[in-house]
Amino acid sequence: MNSDINKEIEIIVNRFKSGDYKFTINKTTILLKKFPHNDMLWNIKGLSLQTIGNVRESIQCFLTSIDINSGNIAARNNLGNSYKYANQYNLAKECFEECIKKDPNYTASIVNLANLKVIINDYEGAIKLYNNVLKSDENVESVYINLAQAYQSTKDFNKSLEIIHKGIKKYPKQTKLDKLLSIQTNYINDETHLNEMINKIDNNLNDDQKINLFFAIGKAYEDKKDYSNSFKYYSNGNDLKRKKLRFNIKDKIKLFNELKEFFKNRTLKVKNISKLNNKVIFVFGLPRSGTTLVENIISSHKKVTGMGEINYLNKFFNLNFIKNDQLNIDFINDFLKHDLQKYYFEFIKFFNIKNEIITDKSLNIYWFLGFIDIFFPNAKFIHCQRNPKDNCLSIYKNLFEDGQGWKYNESELIEYYKLYKEIMEFWNSKLSRKILNIKYEDLVNESNKNIKNLIKFCGLDWDENCLNHHKNNMPIKTLSLNQANKPIYKTSINSSKNFEQYLKEIFNSFN
Repeated sequence: MNSDINKEIEIIVNRFKSGDYKFTINKTTILLKKFPHNDMLWNIKGLSLQTIGNVRESIQCFLTSIDINSGNIAARNNLGNSYKYANQYNLAKECFEECIKKDPNYTASIVNLANLKVIINDYEGAIKLYNNVLKSDENVESVYINLAQAYQSTKDFNKSLEIIHKGIKKYPKQTKLDKLLSIQTNYINDETHLNEMINKIDNNLNDDQKINLFFAIGKAYEDKKDYSNSFKYYSNGNDLKRKKLRFNIKDKIKLFNELKEFFKNRTLKVKNISKLNNKVIFVFGLPRSGTTLVENIISSHKKVTGMGEINYLNKFFNLNFIKNDQLNIDFINDFLKHDLQKYYFEFIKFFNIKNEIITDKSLNIYWFLGFIDIFFPNAKFIHCQRNPKDNCLSIYKNLFEDGQGWKYNESELIEYYKLYKEIMEFWNSKLSRKILNIKYEDLVNESNKNIKNLIKFCGLDWDENCLNHHKNNMPIKTLSLNQANKPIYKTSINSSKNFEQYLKEIFNSFN
C-alpha cells in the first residue's frame, strides 16, 4: 500500500513541476479522502493552491500537514511563504526561523528569511544571509539573483556586478542574471555582453529564459539607438510573455463598473477609526509614470520615511474585497465594522519605521481609492501621470513580476490605459480635494516649482533635501533603479518618438 501511494505522489510531484496545478489539486483531493493522514499529500496540495494564488486554503493545507507530522520541515517552510503572501510577516518569520532551528543548514528557509528581510527593507540582514548561504554552498542558483538585486537596490553596483559575473559563469542559462547585468550596462560601447546574449538564444533555452534575454537585448539595441532591432527583441519578449499569462480585459471593465456603482450614491463610514499621529502619503499611477521619482522626492524630507511598494492594501483588497473578479459585497459590508488603518500600522511596525509620516508607493491602488479614503481619512493621494505614448512604450519595453497580461500586448495596453483613465476620472470627481494629479513632464520641466507644490500638498514644511532626491539612501526595488539615482533629466520626455513607426496603434490612439 505504501509503495502504491508513493508512486501516486511521485506522479503528482512530476505533474506539479510541469505546471499542471489543476491536476495536482484534483488528484491530491481525491487521494486525501483515502489517506487523510498523509502529510506529504497535504503539503503538495497546499503548494499547488499557493502557486495559483489561493493563499487561504494553502495555509490550511500546510497547517494540517504539520499537525500530522510536526517534523515536515518543507510544509513549515511553505507555510511561511503563504503567510508572507498574506501579509502576515511575523508568522512567516516564525516559520522560517523554526525551520532553521530544526536544521541550521536548511537553505530554502534561510533564503526565504533573507527574501522577507528584503521586503521589509532590512537589506543589511538579507545580504548577510545570502552571503552566508554562498559561503556554505556555492551551488544555490537563486541566491546569485537575489543577492545581485539586493546590491543593486542599495546602490552597491560594484558588488552587484561581481556576483552577477560569478553567477553567469556558473549558470550561463540563468538569463535573469543577464537581465540584471543589462540594467547596469550602457551598450553604446559594449559588444561583448550583447553578442553573448544573442548567442545564447538558440542554446536550448526555455521560454522564460528567452524572455529575459529578449528584453535585455532590446534594451542593449536601444542604448545603441538601433531602434529597429530593439523593437524586434522587445516585441519577441512581449509576445512570448503574453502567451504565458491569463488575462481578460473584460474582467477588469466589469470590476470597475461594479466599483462605480458601489460608490456612486453611497456614503460609507467606518466606526471607531483610530486617532493616530501616523500619516500615509499614497503615491500611485501606472508603472513607469514617475512614481519612484515622486516617492524619492517626498521621502527625502527629514520627517518622512519611504516604504516603497509594500502592497499591503493591494493584497488585502484583492484577497478579501474581490472574489472571482467581482466585489465581495457581503465581506465589504461586514468589514466596515473594522479598523483597517489600525491593522495597517500594526503591519508596518515590522519595518522599524522611525518617522510618523510615510510614503506608500502601491501603484494600482487606483482601483481601491474609495475604500482607502474611508479607512484612511487623513491620507494624501498623489497620482502620477505621464504622456500616454511615453508611458505605454515604457511599460511595453519592460519586464514585470506581477503577471498582468495587458502589459505585453499593444492592443490590450491601449485598452487598459483607457480604462485606467476612466477610473481616475471617476475618483477625481468623487475625491477631488484629496488627490494631487501630478504630470511627470511638469515635474521635469519646472522641477523646483512643482516639487515645492508637491511638498506643500503633503502638509509638510519645506525641506531643501527634497531638491536632492537622488542622494536619498532609500532602497530602490523597482525598474526605475537607474533613473532614481540621477538628478532630474529631460531625455525621457517624448522618447516614444524613437519607436513611432513600430507601435502605430499606440501612436494612433493617443494623437
